Amino acid sequence: MSADPDQRPSAGSPTDPPAGGQAGTATDAGVPAGVRTAGMWCVWTLAIGAVVYFAVQLAVVLGTVVLTFLAGLLLTALMRPVVSWLDRGGLPRLAATWLVMVVFLALLGGVVFFLQQQVAGQLASLRPTLASGLDRLRSSLVETVGLSPQRVNSLIDGLISQVAPSGAGAGAPGPGMLVSGATTAISVAAALVLALFTAFWLVYDGARIWRLCLRLVPADRRAAADAAGNGAWKTLGGYLRGTTVVALMDAVGIGLALVLIGVPLPFALAVLTFLGAYVPVVGAFVAGLAAVLVAYASGGLTEALWVLAAVVVVQQVEGNLLQPLIMRRTVFLHPLGIVYALTVGGLLWGIAGAVVAVPLTAVLYAIAVALAGRHGEEDADPRPRGLRLRFGPGGASRREVSAAGGRPAGDGAGSGGASRRGGAAEAPGDS
Repeated sequence: MSADPDQRPSAGSPTDPPAGGQAGTATDAGVPAGVRTAGMWCVWTLAIGAVVYFAVQLAVVLGTVVLTFLAGLLLTALMRPVVSWLDRGGLPRLAATWLVMVVFLALLGGVVFFLQQQVAGQLASLRPTLASGLDRLRSSLVETVGLSPQRVNSLIDGLISQVAPSGAGAGAPGPGMLVSGATTAISVAAALVLALFTAFWLVYDGARIWRLCLRLVPADRRAAADAAGNGAWKTLGGYLRGTTVVALMDAVGIGLALVLIGVPLPFALAVLTFLGAYVPVVGAFVAGLAAVLVAYASGGLTEALWVLAAVVVVQQVEGNLLQPLIMRRTVFLHPLGIVYALTVGGLLWGIAGAVVAVPLTAVLYAIAVALAGRHGEEDADPRPRGLRLRFGPGGASRREVSAAGGRPAGDGAGSGGASRRGGAAEAPGDS
């Protein structure tokens, strides 16, 4: 018996399936869509928070291992371009790796030896001058700033005990101090050896290690992971090389100014300036403050003002001329992001965490940008607005928008992607 064609269900009939062709369940019918969406976001937020919490706890427990690996990674980013250049020049890669490692260790040992010789040679003659300068600083803090004499005395006496210990038994360490010092020295030496070992193999065989890591990624996501790795590596290398050049120029400029003004310990303060450049915002302030305090303690207020003027001039030239010129094609982090990255790194791993916090943040952002498919989207003036990523002519995050369709030229593969070469993309660090 055929149905009457005129007796069709109406458009609003309960027998009509919902939009999308799927019948709603009884649970969905009783829960508003907004509540379901909010619940989904809560579940994802809790899941991400749990992952972040356990990752932070693991990083704290394995802090030494994580910092050692990160130190090896940073050394690799500095050494690998030199090794690749020597390799292209005809020197075997193993020999080039050994040569660069030996030169690096020689430079490091020379700096430490010269620093120790200068500090030990000048400190004995400077102790009376520095002690009298600290006495002037004590009087200024009490009379001008209004601090209590007890508080000022405790601070100044602590500085004097570190710089110029007095008393017959001040330089005689006890057994506990000897054991503690030996344990610290062994730990530092072991971490340094492990970091150098990590850097050696990443420099020499980093491409094969990267290909082995890519095998752990599903085949359909391997190209995206490769692009993310290349972009992150170019970001890290560009940041470190640019920061090293800027730090060297800062150290030379401030060191020459200290020599011309006549401040004691100019080489030690220049080394402190160089190291402080690797901790953005905070490092330059601490290094400049140390130079001003040494100048005030040794030569008075006039000499301290001259040093302060020199530090300000060098920092202004670096911030407004050198950094935009040298690091314009690498990465710019907003000061707010830098401060929070330094805070988190310092809370987790102390000073070492503050050193690795900013490059690690830039690397993580580069990976997120590459995986999200938003390669290199940037504002016209990126420095005050946020983070700018440019990985150079071969970078995975370089984006050129065509006028025809608005699609990025080379989107999906990038100028360093696999499709252009017909094979796997270049392993991080090959350039």
